[in-house]
Amino acid sequence: MRFARYLSVMLVKLAIVATLILAFIAEVLDLVDNAGDIVDAGEGVSGILLYAGLRMPILLVHAMPLGTLIGALLTLALFARNSEISAMRSAGRGVFNIYLMMLPGALVLVILHSTLIDVVAPRAQSKLAIQITQRLENRQEGMRDTKITRLRVGDDIITFDRVSDRGRRLKEVRVYDRGPDKIVTARTTAREARWRDGKWTLSGAEKISWTRDTLSQKTPADGVWTTTMTPDDVLGALSPESRISLDSARKVLAGQQTPNAPLPFYETLVERVYAMPLGLIVMVLLAMPAALLNWRDVRSTRHMAFALLAGLGFLLTDGLLTTLGLTGVVRPTIGAWSGVAAFAVIGAFRIWRIDAGWKPARRGRPPVGLPAEAGA
Repeated sequence: MRFARYLSVMLVKLAIVATLILAFIAEVLDLVDNAGDIVDAGEGVSGILLYAGLRMPILLVHAMPLGTLIGALLTLALFARNSEISAMRSAGRGVFNIYLMMLPGALVLVILHSTLIDVVAPRAQSKLAIQITQRLENRQEGMRDTKITRLRVGDDIITFDRVSDRGRRLKEVRVYDRGPDKIVTARTTAREARWRDGKWTLSGAEKISWTRDTLSQKTPADGVWTTTMTPDDVLGALSPESRISLDSARKVLAGQQTPNAPLPFYETLVERVYAMPLGLIVMVLLAMPAALLNWRDVRSTRHMAFALLAGLGFLLTDGLLTTLGLTGVVRPTIGAWSGVAAFAVIGAFRIWRIDAGWKPARRGRPPVGLPAEAGA
């Protein structure tokens, strides 16, 4: 029990350190691209620090699977170097027993990852979107922002040029009404849309209809704008790599919140909230062949290389299948879980082969003219 705690604590420490290093590297690269815009907006060093702090949670979400793999490999390598793995195997404990002793540490990492995915990252992304709107607000009023933001609300497409007041005020709004066949039937243009008392109000608005009965007929459209879009949806559209919490995704599927993407996106997202953290356990499982590392035998490094390649292959395959699920190419359950399940089987099979013993190498055939005993 004491040794299991020692293994788990070492795994958690090294995995967190590796995750932080990877996240800081990604943070530096991200600031290289965005620090200039922040400084041009007049926010200075404080604005850069605020941006870096708000971006860090989402970077940690992406870095933690690889950080867990690296942490597990380093843990096993350190124990192998101190001959602790050899002592454990001499006492009759196999690689699977070592994995079970590291499992509590992996579960701690799963809890941390789940908290980042569903609690910390969505809130940080929301505040980041507010910072972006404030940056737009601080620009000169006469300067037109050429970047157009688009989002889908139900079947309709909404675009706007500028945002202020934390998503409660939109400039140059265009609403494209679409029928069940996805064909545009009308377009509404408005100089401004403001959010007051839980509803949108359009000013300087005009609607043009393209149906057969009212082709190209223009009518004033000032007044209340009936839509399920909220300022939070506007902020979500502005935020790069926006993450949606499990609660928000469930509200969309229940029809209580505006969908900004196809429904398979939200269905896959709900599944990934559970599947993605469990991928950390799979990462530790794939790293276990590194327990065969022997610092006196260079050939044993192939076990470390196999573990590293298997972990990278899992990241690539899982990301590809998740993308297919988000876009509706495959079923959400398949996209979210198949990568985790497949590589869990691969990792378990690898451990079973290690504990069961490898097949002995085939003996070479004796040279011609020599008896079998002599060639043996």
